[in-house]
Amino acid sequence: MSKSQIVPMYTTIDSVKLRLVNKVQFQQNSNKIEEGEMPDALLLQIIQDAETEVEQDLRGRYSIPFRSKSTGKFADLPDHSKRAVRMVVDELAVLKVLDTDFGRGSHITAEGYMENKEKNYDKQITKLLGRDKEGNSSAHDRYRFSPPLEGMLLAQGNFEADDGFKGRIINTDASPDASTYAAETINDPSLSYAGRRFVRGGY
Repeated sequence: MSKSQIVPMYTTIDSVKLRLVNKVQFQQNSNKIEEGEMPDALLLQIIQDAETEVEQDLRGRYSIPFRSKSTGKFADLPDHSKRAVRMVVDELAVLKVLDTDFGRGSHITAEGYMENKEKNYDKQITKLLGRDKEGNSSAHDRYRFSPPLEGMLLAQGNFEADDGFKGRIINTDASPDASTYAAETINDPSLSYAGRRFVRGGY
């Protein structure tokens, strides 16, 4: 592989090809492309585009490029976190390949397959974000669960307070700035509900 050739960050070309067996024909040699075949060079570009789109879909919670919070390297993430990222990248890459190839090299109807893939991709992205499943309104569009991708460096804007807040009691009526009060009571033990009661002799 030449230095100028695209190298996927989160998956491999073989992983994507495996999901497209009997659906799309590929050709590694760009000088021997026949009708109905997709060159590997184009597949690599599509995979890179899929990786970029997945980064954008998850950047609300995770820092991009995806990497370990302890070492700064994707390879050092726990295996289950790497597999989860690879899975959504592969799902989106397959969709993009079929969208590019549909009606040209496929010998089967891809519409139903693509529809299922799209639903599965959206479901997996929501799961990896840890979004609230209650309702569809924007009021419920918030994180309710601890970051599902263990070990992943969180986005700059929420790395301090983003623990999902699941099961916590957040009392915001003691301050005119509710968001600041909530953040303090979660991140500063001395200002927590229990901590303040202890200091005041409540126990």
